[in-house]
Amino acid sequence: MNPATPRVGAGGYPQTPAAARAQNPNPNGRPLPAAPAPENRTNPTTLSEPVIPLNVVDAPTQRFYACAIWVALVGWRFYDWIQVLEDNGGSFYFFCKWIAFDFLFWFSLPSLRIPWLELSSSTVSMVFFAHLIWNWILMFNIPVPWQGALLGLVKIFYDKELAISEHNVKVSSILHNSSLIMGKQIINILPEGSALLNPEKHPYCLGQGQNIATVPIYFNATVPIDVELMRFDLDTNAQEAVKLSRKEIREIGKQSARSIEDGNLGIYRYDIPLKKPGVYQLNKVLDEYKLEVQRITEPTYIVPCPKARVHTVQSKKCLGDLSNLTLDVYGTPPLKIFYSRTVNGKDHSFHFQSLQPDGFSSPLLGSRRSLIPALGEEDYTWARSQTVEVGLNESMNTAGEWQYSIDEVHDAFGNVIQYPQPEEPDAKPKPKHLYQNFVVRERPRATIKGCDIRNPIKVAKGKTAKLPVKIGRPGHSPDNSPHTLTWHFSPIDTLSKSGDHGDVVEVGSFTTKGINDQPAISAPGLYTLKSVFCDSCEGEIEEPSSCLLLNPLEPTLTISSEEIPDKCAGNSIGLRVNLDMIGTPPFKVGYTVTSDGEQNRREMVEIKGLRQQIDLLPRNAGRYQYRFRRLEDAIYSVPLPLTDEYYLEQNVKPPATAFFRDGPQNLNACLDEPIKLDVQLLGDGPFALEWELVHDGKRKAEKVTDITSNTFTIETLPLSSGGEYTLALKSIKDKTGCRIFLKEETKISVRRQRPRAAFGVIEGKRTTTVVEAASVNIPLRLSGEGPFIVGYRNLNGTPERQVRTAKTGNDFIEGKERGIYEILDVRDYKCNGVVSPDANTFEVNWYPRPEISFVPSDAIRPGDKEHKFIKKDVCEGDVDGFEVALQGSPPYHVEYEVRHKPKAGSSSVARKDFDVALGKASVPLDTGKAGLYTYTFSSLSDNLYNDKRRSEPLTLEQTVHANPSAAFVKPGQTFKMCMSDGSQTESIPVKLEGKAPFYVEVEIKHHAGNLPEIFRIPNIQSNVFGLQIPRQYLKLGGQQIRIRKVRDDRGCQQKTELNSGVVHIQLYEAPSIFALEQRSDYCVGERIAYTLTGTPPFEVHYDFAGKQMKAKSQTTNFRRIAESPGDFTITSISDKGSECRAAVNLSKTIHPMPSVKISKGRVIQVDIHEGSEVEILFEFWGTPPFEFTYTRSTNARKGQKSQVLETRHDISYEHSKVITASLEGTYEVVAIKDHHCSFSRMGVDGANNGQKSIKY
Repeated sequence: MNPATPRVGAGGYPQTPAAARAQNPNPNGRPLPAAPAPENRTNPTTLSEPVIPLNVVDAPTQRFYACAIWVALVGWRFYDWIQVLEDNGGSFYFFCKWIAFDFLFWFSLPSLRIPWLELSSSTVSMVFFAHLIWNWILMFNIPVPWQGALLGLVKIFYDKELAISEHNVKVSSILHNSSLIMGKQIINILPEGSALLNPEKHPYCLGQGQNIATVPIYFNATVPIDVELMRFDLDTNAQEAVKLSRKEIREIGKQSARSIEDGNLGIYRYDIPLKKPGVYQLNKVLDEYKLEVQRITEPTYIVPCPKARVHTVQSKKCLGDLSNLTLDVYGTPPLKIFYSRTVNGKDHSFHFQSLQPDGFSSPLLGSRRSLIPALGEEDYTWARSQTVEVGLNESMNTAGEWQYSIDEVHDAFGNVIQYPQPEEPDAKPKPKHLYQNFVVRERPRATIKGCDIRNPIKVAKGKTAKLPVKIGRPGHSPDNSPHTLTWHFSPIDTLSKSGDHGDVVEVGSFTTKGINDQPAISAPGLYTLKSVFCDSCEGEIEEPSSCLLLNPLEPTLTISSEEIPDKCAGNSIGLRVNLDMIGTPPFKVGYTVTSDGEQNRREMVEIKGLRQQIDLLPRNAGRYQYRFRRLEDAIYSVPLPLTDEYYLEQNVKPPATAFFRDGPQNLNACLDEPIKLDVQLLGDGPFALEWELVHDGKRKAEKVTDITSNTFTIETLPLSSGGEYTLALKSIKDKTGCRIFLKEETKISVRRQRPRAAFGVIEGKRTTTVVEAASVNIPLRLSGEGPFIVGYRNLNGTPERQVRTAKTGNDFIEGKERGIYEILDVRDYKCNGVVSPDANTFEVNWYPRPEISFVPSDAIRPGDKEHKFIKKDVCEGDVDGFEVALQGSPPYHVEYEVRHKPKAGSSSVARKDFDVALGKASVPLDTGKAGLYTYTFSSLSDNLYNDKRRSEPLTLEQTVHANPSAAFVKPGQTFKMCMSDGSQTESIPVKLEGKAPFYVEVEIKHHAGNLPEIFRIPNIQSNVFGLQIPRQYLKLGGQQIRIRKVRDDRGCQQKTELNSGVVHIQLYEAPSIFALEQRSDYCVGERIAYTLTGTPPFEVHYDFAGKQMKAKSQTTNFRRIAESPGDFTITSISDKGSECRAAVNLSKTIHPMPSVKISKGRVIQVDIHEGSEVEILFEFWGTPPFEFTYTRSTNARKGQKSQVLETRHDISYEHSKVITASLEGTYEVVAIKDHHCSFSRMGVDGANNGQKSIKY
């Protein structure tokens, strides 16, 4: 253990190291070394010893003094903080003050070397920094979360403010003066015993899970020893006495004792369990003195709980059926039932009320008094439970899922039985006897589509057909739901003359299995639908409902034929066959053709009617055989027998004929060009051929004879008209001399115009302008069918013909030279064309090069040389410029040179350029320095030409004069004056440079930050001037004077910079004081506050209660609390920054607080019987009228807090008032108000202030 470390004894401070050494000089018991020689001894007072020796003041006392000084500083600091809070601001003075105190205390504490307080430098710095933050929070009133708690803690030890009498007074003693409201009146009501059964008239029922009814009985100021109930049976009216057991009586006594302990004034409740239904009344109640207690004998009804059920019926219904549902409701009538009807998930709630049997009579249907029968005339049979049937017979007009569900049942006494709902959380399933589900299906609909008596079904004998029944499926039925159809059938030979069913009627039926399932029928006759069923729902039969089925006869064919002779030669050229059919049109007849030189082929003839004539005309000669094979009609398809009846044969020698070798075709031809066509000739030559050319309704016939070959070429004349031509072969003759008519023809389409060429336009003109040596695409407009070959030349250039091949009608010719281009000829892919004479030329020009010149102006005049101009003189720094005019294609790029020659020194040269988008441009002039400026324009380019070819230079000269100047001779000087002083202001010397006379503007700017004012001085004839500022330009406080602008005789002016030389003028005024509130009446305890203007500290002189007093304020706020009534008048004020004392007259009147006493200010208790009254005396002090608020609260009980029962407000125009009271409680005043002031004790108990001033 270190011997230098002291041990801590029980119940005392540890010893300091020095004291320990003094008490135990040799703790180890070893012999001390020899003392050093005197010359080698050191000073016994070492650096570790305290500054104050421990034999003078011991270490614990020194530590106590150091802590006491720090606690005193903290208390002083809190006192200054309270002053800051009262001024509602911050104080930089207090902040600096406490920084200095903390610095001196903490940095001087280690130098004292007090034991245990020898802090290191880092610890001292951290503690000082923490105190610095603390001072900043307190002295600048920085809001922090613990500020309210700290303020409350400070207020506990220091709750004083400076009053008008310049003494510190305790604020709480003024605000919460308990002597203003004194006295209480306590009234006690003596109790009376009573008993009441079920006072709240709650209904009770037994059953439905409730086996016991717990009925309350209330006792007031009594402890019963005998309680008897009378029960009346609901069915027989028999009476039965029900007495409470001794155990229950003892339990009632215990309940009474507990109520007294709880402070319930003897009122308590006991619950009686009852298990039998009936009507119960209090028959007898005896107290502890065996006296009968007052009771109210109104009956309590305990009946069986109401219930209901649904009679189950068939769950499947058809659309439009009735629900036919019955509900049984059981209970005491009149009953009420709530049920819900859900259709396809949509819930609808309904209810029936006043459900009762026929002839039922109940006192519940009359007045309330009829429920209490006369003594001895009790008849409660009307309260017995009965069953009432409720019929629900609604039409079900919506298909889907229906549900009827019982939700609630009410009986006559208000007993309610609620059944669980599916939407409730954790709900149990509802029993089946409480709901009924239905499935309502739509009724099916059936009709016949595509068949009636006018449009019967025709089918071959022995074949079946589908009866075209269309069934409308129910909206909620699946597609495979079976449907049963029934119909009536009458054979075709039993129908009546009108087409209806005859005497023979058969009934048929069919059940479908699918949505497209239809019954099959085969017997001819009339079928009529009679009914349709689906899921036991009978549907509707819609019209048409009848269909006629017929079996037509099989078709037959009869053939007859004759030869077709050649009218000229008499030879047979073919057969004409007549076909006669019997059957159902349309018909198809199939036959085969056999010849000597051809293969067999099959032919088919379609016949729409019952007869048809066909011509069999072979083109080549030979023997032909025809065999008719099959006959088909709309119903049947039958083969024809291989008999001679259906066989034909002929020998044919056809006449001469001609046809085009390439067959009939559509040809295209050029205008004014001929057409050639080859014709094939058949027969015995020589031939004579005749043809014709048809165009625009005109025919032109031609004929050629003695044609010996089998081919011939027809060549037309040039076709000069455009349009459609028809070349038709008209007739031919061979050596027989028979002329044969021909039908061959060919269409020829001749263009209506020839190909055409012309130049197009560019921007609406056949001329264009381009940059020099640039190529341009000259548009061509060609009509015809490409590709085109165009010949052209340049009339002003090369005369040789040039060729352009164009693929489309909108092509171009590339022109690289300027001049006029001309189209010579044109041809499309087939035809030669023509050139439009009015659009056969196109001109190409070149843009001119750009030019620059000065825009004429009065400020620019010509110089002594060409292309040289002089600009009007300007001042240094002026904004000046000139305009140049540009010709060419914008935008332009201009380059120029600026040469500056000052009055003294060497010249300077600068090169500049700019871009221009329009034909004019503004060029700014350089006026930053005085001297001669020369502007030379030497280079120009535009949007088209950028080669910068130099032209004749353009020159402009201008002279710039220097600006004048003005300055204070002694800048920074301060001039002082008083606002009330009427003497002239002092002159401020100013020095000017430039050409006189001068014009000077002076700026006067107040330090408060207002907008500066301008003082103007014209016509200054000299360069030295004494400036005097008129008084109306000066304001209270400091102002800064600055020369803002100076102008000389040349018109040149200069504005000085903001940081140039200035002078100051300080204008003082006496301080002033203003009240923060405009009212003149105050109450004792309120604070009177003023705001001061001037330089702190202030002295305020005032009169109060006939005394003249003086107060000082370190801030611009002056506030005092009114401790006593009187007249308060401020007479004058002065501050530190002004020697003037301002006289004022600010008066306030301080009124005393009103007071009130009840019962002479004493607490009086009065015991009265119920119905008696007591007078309560109120006495007032103050200025009438008096408004006061008093409360009646419960009388105080041990361990319980009194509660306010009622609060009343009253007015008295006198100094006293008497009211009467008959209700039990404690009466006391909580608030009083007179003509001027008010006081409330609720401010002490609640959150409001205790008093305030009143204004009327």
